[in-house]
Amino acid sequence: MAFRIIAIQTLLCLVSYNLAEKLSAQPIVLVLARTATGATGNEDPTCLLRNPPVVRRDDYTYFPGIGGYKLHSKAVSWNQARKTCEEEGGHLAIINSLAERDAVVTVLKAMKPNPQYVNLGFHDLYEEGHYVTIHGQNLTRAGFNEWANGEPNNDYGSENCGSLHFSGGLNDHKCNEPHSFICELPIH
Repeated sequence: MAFRIIAIQTLLCLVSYNLAEKLSAQPIVLVLARTATGATGNEDPTCLLRNPPVVRRDDYTYFPGIGGYKLHSKAVSWNQARKTCEEEGGHLAIINSLAERDAVVTVLKAMKPNPQYVNLGFHDLYEEGHYVTIHGQNLTRAGFNEWANGEPNNDYGSENCGSLHFSGGLNDHKCNEPHSFICELPIH
């Protein structure tokens, strides 16, 4: 009897996975896990959902094989920009390649007038001079660490948050200094 229940739940997980995969170009990872339930601690296999599909939004510009991006023209602090992107189901943009940088600059140049800087998803809040993405990777490992000329420089004191200059180079700035920002949604 227990084997049938496990087999049925496994089948349901696979059907859910296949259905979700057809509805979204980004696959979902399902994990069959055992959890203790009830006073006796009987194990019950359950289906855990990992990497749920990201909903494609009409207000983002998509670049095949790279991702989707949205420029927010309202200047806000770095942390407020981070929160806004998360509320949209994405995150502050993290540049992982020259192609991705070019895609972000394309979105930036579409805005008139063009903001000189936009908040991105990196900082050195944990350790001065050690820049990491909001996902914890250093910039080299993330795939892009080309700074604008003379950057990073802490020019106005403690500049711990990251931005992109209109030229396509990275910049450091004060975290509470308001800038426009770019949100990113994963590849579809």
